[in-house]
Amino acid sequence: MRKVALLITLALAVVLLSLDYSHSFGGSYAYYVGNWDEIGIPNLVSAILAGWRAYDSLGEASLLFTAVIGFYLLIGGKKK
Repeated sequence: MRKVALLITLALAVVLLSLDYSHSFGGSYAYYVGNWDEIGIPNLVSAILAGWRAYDSLGEASLLFTAVIGFYLLIGGKKK
């Protein structure tokens, strides 16, 4: 179980470190208004909720999963 948890944690670290975190000049409003059609949804609000906010939720879920696995490993795993 520890090897699987370590493998998942390392894979998640590689994915997060490979993402592009470059700053978008003009703020998030200018970026949303300028690029909302790239998702293919005709409504700007729906495009924000369906596209960019989904990445935020995925990141939060990954962080929570990693924290739970880390805590599980910290307390010693399954006791026999």
